[in-house]
Amino acid sequence: MNATDAPLDTSVAIETPEHIVFRYRIAGPARRMLAYFLDMVICYGGLTVLVVLIVIAGVGGSMGDVEKASAKLGIGLVLLLVFAAQWGYFVVWEALKGASPGKMACGLRVVATTGRPIGFAAAALRNVLRAADALPTGYAVGLGAMALSSRFQRLGDLVAGTMVIVPERPRAATVIRVLPPPQPHELADLPDDVRLDADERTAIEMFLRRRGTLGIARERELAEILAEPLAKRFGYRLPDPARALAVLYDRAANGGRGEGPPSSRFPPVAGRGA
Repeated sequence: MNATDAPLDTSVAIETPEHIVFRYRIAGPARRMLAYFLDMVICYGGLTVLVVLIVIAGVGGSMGDVEKASAKLGIGLVLLLVFAAQWGYFVVWEALKGASPGKMACGLRVVATTGRPIGFAAAALRNVLRAADALPTGYAVGLGAMALSSRFQRLGDLVAGTMVIVPERPRAATVIRVLPPPQPHELADLPDDVRLDADERTAIEMFLRRRGTLGIARERELAEILAEPLAKRFGYRLPDPARALAVLYDRAANGGRGEGPPSSRFPPVAGRGA
């Protein structure tokens, strides 16, 4: 990929406590500014329409006592709506949906730096500090903080522990193909009936789909963890544990994906039978 393809976006890898690594694409300042502009149009455009309707309803005809009271009530309602638009719009949308309408339109989402969804506390904190990011003018402080952050975090993000990402669009899972196909010498010691339980199939499928994104050492480490109990169960080993998993998965899939007992994960307790 050329540097001009994504000049302001980068990616970050986050490892969960279960040692599963997720990679997120971080949104750059240009895309976030566009989302913010759209939010301003949506938020204050809707607010303007409501204010006009309130003014028309509160100020009409002669200004009697009732009309004057209605006008004061209308002014109070307008001030309340302005406050809600200024402080509640982003907080509510980001806390409930993870993104404001402008961010949704630009394909952005706010998450915690751990990769998890944010709640009301984080959403409120990052948006209250938006006022500091806007200082002294034109969001100079916020842009400066983003320029110094590897995750393009403004002050509100740094304090709230959040970041803005470009989530991947869900894609239909492709069929896993074992390439090259299992060779005769690899099949010589392989049982004809290889049955994997649902958890084993899921674990192997996840490994085979993600192995291209793992380093060589990490790939072999995960493959050995998954292959060792299966090797003991089926009496089948190959020098490359990742290849052994692929061949076992291929035989199980071609054999109709029958359900097997979870013996590789939970060995039977003595005296209770397999």
